[in-house]
Amino acid sequence: MVLAGNISVSENLCLHHRNNPLLYSNNNQDGIFVKNVLEGETLNYSLALLCGQVPTTCSYIKVLSDNKHQISEWPIIDKEFRILLELQRGINKFVLEAGGFKKKLNLKYEPRTTKLRVTPIYIICDGHDGHFQGPCSENRSPESAATRIGLGARLLQTLTAEKLHEAGHGRKTFQLERDLDGPECVVMHSVLHVDQARAMSQRELWELVGRELMTGPLASKNRKYMAFLSCTKYRGAPSPRTHEDILSRTQGHASLGGGGLALFGSACLHTWPTSISQIQYRFLDMTVIDTEYLMDDSNYRGTYGGCLATTLGSVLHELGHTFDLGHTRDGIMGRGFDYVDRVFLGTASIEINRNIIMRCKPQHTTITLTRPLSITVTIQQPDVANPTQSSLIPQISKPLSTNFDKLNFSTLQRLSTPTSPKLNQSLTEVIFNDKKTESQMDKTYWGSACATLLAYHRWFNSEFDSIQTKNCNDLKYDIKRNVVQSRFGVRIIELRESVGAMVIESRQFLGNHLTLETIVPVPPPYCISAVILFAEDSIGNILKYPLPTEFY
Repeated sequence: MVLAGNISVSENLCLHHRNNPLLYSNNNQDGIFVKNVLEGETLNYSLALLCGQVPTTCSYIKVLSDNKHQISEWPIIDKEFRILLELQRGINKFVLEAGGFKKKLNLKYEPRTTKLRVTPIYIICDGHDGHFQGPCSENRSPESAATRIGLGARLLQTLTAEKLHEAGHGRKTFQLERDLDGPECVVMHSVLHVDQARAMSQRELWELVGRELMTGPLASKNRKYMAFLSCTKYRGAPSPRTHEDILSRTQGHASLGGGGLALFGSACLHTWPTSISQIQYRFLDMTVIDTEYLMDDSNYRGTYGGCLATTLGSVLHELGHTFDLGHTRDGIMGRGFDYVDRVFLGTASIEINRNIIMRCKPQHTTITLTRPLSITVTIQQPDVANPTQSSLIPQISKPLSTNFDKLNFSTLQRLSTPTSPKLNQSLTEVIFNDKKTESQMDKTYWGSACATLLAYHRWFNSEFDSIQTKNCNDLKYDIKRNVVQSRFGVRIIELRESVGAMVIESRQFLGNHLTLETIVPVPPPYCISAVILFAEDSIGNILKYPLPTEFY
């Protein structure tokens, strides 16, 4: 790949280093430096993110496979680079080249041995052709949707691993259906008619899709579902002032997560990449959204790139709820998810990145998918004993699943869409004014309590698969003594508001010493709503207990 335009000073400098044998190093430790991944490291996910530096001013870094065949080229901004590498199972050998320096890097991809996974799904309603809304220049077919959703899920899997690593818990992350030799994305044909779907509220859609999933062929207690509705329709608003205005003009839309299901609309799916080579370009796409025809879910940035960042980030936010996370003041479970683009672009100025990266031609890759892109599942019309009941909602005689039991839907409200620019500004100021560690400067991170909860969560630890929860779950709250106790050791306790699921108090117990019991703190005096006690122990047992009002 070559850069457009004339050769710059930085390219001349690169050529000077490349042609000088004294400066050319086969694996120079003072040359290319990868700061987040170790040589020979084993990853449990298939999309590796490399963050590093080069010692010279150069515009791009080349990635080659072990047989010297070029794979891709990635921009360097202020001597720093971000690279995404597709991994195949087993050892993957790469050579990085930049500014006359070379560095060999071997990475191993080995999925965890677990049955617990996240399943991406594209739902096509009855009476709908499956094409999502978007500009005519985009491929909006169900196959394209499955590609975008599958790649988006992998980006979030990688981001989760990197952010838990930065928090000190190693590269733990959830496994995807593809990691268990399943498809990238499942295409599901629903019995719900498109007209009815577009007349439903977000909560109604979430409930019905949950019932279909848990009574259909994809039903499994070992799955959490990341689902998108094909029939989302934005009807146009010439000058929407708030996100509420946009939502009022959008049908068949959802952005809710909890239990075992995170459900989303597809009106912004056209901004998502279809290949690794598109990722940086898509994030930096400054095309202005024409709100007469297309939904703007960009957190008031008004661009395709902003729309991708916000919608992809909101998927991670809602997935966090399926992993039992509550809302936080900042970070991914607050407003930080709006900035997921910075994880893959770096913390340098987005404008600088855009000007340089957009001068490059798209990267080309020799990697091809070795598994089916998608499989198709059709939900059958259920038998209805009572003809007065709707045949669109499967009738069940017992709760759907522990994943969907006893959900307080007030906790499923999306925090990712402020109701006005003023509210957005106040929330953004909270994030920007807080002092952050170096690893949090991209604004996208798991707060310390969220990171601890995920680190011990069953969906993030293979060794917990074999544990029979009915025999090992003795995580309990002793109301008389006001203590949480577990023979496996309490790892985190939180107090959350019952309305909104905002975390108002948290305590963590890390290290090798096991805390067998701990006193529950008194809620702060400013808390005026009911409080839920949340706790997790070392093997991923979870406790949710509504505290009596006399407690506080």
